[in-house]
Amino acid sequence: MKDTHKLLRNLKSLEGPFPKFDATNGKAIAALILGILSIITIIFSGFGIILGVIGLILGIIGLNEIKRFGQEGRKMAIIGIICSGLGILLTLFFVIIALLLFMSV
Repeated sequence: MKDTHKLLRNLKSLEGPFPKFDATNGKAIAALILGILSIITIIFSGFGIILGVIGLILGIIGLNEIKRFGQEGRKMAIIGIICSGLGILLTLFFVIIALLLFMSV
């Protein structure tokens, strides 16, 4: 009986303030997918910005969770942030070019 209590105390002392998950962070995966989709949907000008902003937010939140909980997916979150930012910038660039072309005609 004493051994059982000692074992339980040892197990509790091994636990940290946060549980450690080895799985890939879901927000990092979502950021990557939305970042890629934001680049693909540049044709639909407003839609690319929406996907890019959501992907950017999820990527930043995912990076914080990865650091806090020790999860996998850091590279995915970073690539998702880059793709989302690129999707936002390209969409804004094409919208501005389209507006300038239509104003000059």
